[in-house]
Amino acid sequence: MTAALALAAVLAAVPSPSPSAAPNPSPSAAPSASASAAPGRTDVVDLGGARGFVRRDPGAPLTGIELFVRAGLDRQTTAQNGLAALVAETILRSPVEGSRGGAPIPLIDAVDARGGSLSYAVSAQTVRFYLEGTPEGVAAAAPLIARVLASPSYEPATLNAARAALGERISDDEDDPRLVGRSMLRASYYRGPAGQAELGNRSTIAGFGPADLKAFHDRWYLRGGAAVAEVGNTGPASDGASRALIAALADGTAPEEKLQTRPFGAQPKRIVTQRDVGAPYVVFGFAAPPLGDPDFAAALVVRSLMTSVLQRPTATTVPAELRAGGAFYGYDAAPAQLVFWINGVRLDPAIGLAAVDTVLKTAASKPLDASVLARFKETARGEWALESVSLDQRAGAIGNAVSLGLDPDATESVRAAIARVTAADVRRVAKKYFQRFDVALIVPRNSGS
Repeated sequence: MTAALALAAVLAAVPSPSPSAAPNPSPSAAPSASASAAPGRTDVVDLGGARGFVRRDPGAPLTGIELFVRAGLDRQTTAQNGLAALVAETILRSPVEGSRGGAPIPLIDAVDARGGSLSYAVSAQTVRFYLEGTPEGVAAAAPLIARVLASPSYEPATLNAARAALGERISDDEDDPRLVGRSMLRASYYRGPAGQAELGNRSTIAGFGPADLKAFHDRWYLRGGAAVAEVGNTGPASDGASRALIAALADGTAPEEKLQTRPFGAQPKRIVTQRDVGAPYVVFGFAAPPLGDPDFAAALVVRSLMTSVLQRPTATTVPAELRAGGAFYGYDAAPAQLVFWINGVRLDPAIGLAAVDTVLKTAASKPLDASVLARFKETARGEWALESVSLDQRAGAIGNAVSLGLDPDATESVRAAIARVTAADVRRVAKKYFQRFDVALIVPRNSGS
C-alpha cells in the first residue's frame, strides 16, 4: 500500500502546470494487434437483411465469426432473470448429427468435432455467439449452428443439460467476489432488466419451461438489428458461414430500447452481501462515458491512474484474481459503467478507499503534472492495445462499435485519441464522472452461520 499512498501524495502535491507545459508524447511502444494483424479498414458486406463486417488477416491461421443478436438482458422482463442466457445455452446443447452420420450429440460437441469452438456471452443489449476454427472447420460447423439457431430443441434432456451447464457458470461467477460486486453495482446503476446478472441465478433458471424459452427465442432472435463480424483468415468459407447464420434468424426487426440509469446520491449507496472470502472485497462503480464519447479516451487515462493506485508493483505478471485491485470497464453499453475493486486480502480496504478518494478529488481539482499525465497516457495506450489481441476480442470490438451506432473501426482511433488527451481533459472527466459512486461490500460469512 506504500506505493498507492505515495502516488496519492505525489498527485496531491504537484503544482498546476501551464497549458504549454504538457508534452506531446511519442506513440506507445506497446504492440497494436489491429495494426499488425488486421491491416486496412473493415469491409462492410450485405448478408441479406443484416450487415457483415469483415476485417481480413491472411496471415492468421484461424477464422473468427461473431454473431450479434439483439436478445440481451433488456429483452427480458423483470421476472425473466437468466432467460436470455438459458436460451443461448440451450442452443449450444441442442442435439445435431455427429460426424460421419453418428448418433446425435450436442451442437457444441459437434462443432468441436469439426475443428471449431462455439461459445456465447450475454450483455445488456445483445447475445453474442462466437465461432472460431480453421476456415474448413468454420464452413463445416456453420450449417449445424444455423439449423439450431432457427429451431432449438426444447426437449427435457436438452433443457436439463442447458440448466446444468449454465448453473456451473453461475456458480463460478458467484465464487468470484469481484464479479459478485460488479453484478450488484450493475443492478444499482441500470434500471430494469438491463441491470440483471448476465447469467441469472440458479433459482430463476430452474423455473423456466419450454414455452418460456420458445417465446423468447421466437420474439427476439430476428434478422433485423443482427450483425456479424468476421476476423482473421476470412474468405469465401467465412462469408458463406456468416450468410448461413444470418439466414437462420427469422425475418423482422424488434423495437430499439435505450438503457436507463439511476442517478447517484450525494453519499455512496452501500450494498452488502456475504460470501466465502478470507477478507472483505470492496467494489465501487461510477458512471462512465461509452465507446465513441468524446470523453472516452480521458476516462481510459483515469482508469489507468486509478488501477495503479490499487495495484502493487511486482516482478512478474500476477493473475487478476490475486491482485490487490483492478477495474472492469463496461464500455459496450451506453451509458457505460466503470467499476473498480479492492482485494481485502492484499490491500486494506479502508486505506485503499482513502487513497482512491484522495486521487480522484485531486484529479478533479487541478490538472495533472505533465510527467504524470504522460506516464498514464502511455499506460492507457498499452492497456487498450491488449484489449484487442485475440480474434474473439477483435470481433467483439467491431460488433460493440456497430451496436452503439459507430463506425466498425471506431476502436482503431482510440489510441490516437488517448495521445491527444490533455491535463484539462482528465480534470474535466474526473470532475464530471468520478466524484459520485456506489459501493458493494462482499464480506466473509459469519463462522456460526
